[in-house]
Amino acid sequence: MAGAVATVSVGLAWLGLMAAAASATQFRVGGGRGWSVPDANAEPYNSWAGRMRFQIGDQLLFVYPKETDAVVVVDQGAYDACNTSSPVAGGGGGGRFDDGNTVFTFDRSGPFFFISGNEANCRAGEKLVVV
Repeated sequence: MAGAVATVSVGLAWLGLMAAAASATQFRVGGGRGWSVPDANAEPYNSWAGRMRFQIGDQLLFVYPKETDAVVVVDQGAYDACNTSSPVAGGGGGGRFDDGNTVFTFDRSGPFFFISGNEANCRAGEKLVVV
């Protein structure tokens, strides 16, 4: 009897893990326009993020021209100052991503601060906070 209970417990735990993995969602930052300086008609990144419900395991997809931009994960001070020189590790990387097609995975609860690797772009609004 104890063996059957253990087997059922392991099976239920496995199903729970599979359900959690299956429920992870990938969110494309900026929608069709991707990670870029928002134009006057675009919804601000932080307004968009405020409407979403992110969970551990979810991902952000940043699509941008790798020749001229990047994604930098920073602390709040660097976010406020658009300081790209002090990335913090997170999301499965070293904090600075410049491949043009970056997937960032939430590995803990927030907040997370993202800025453009191009300081002028950051100052023009290409930055995001996820709480």
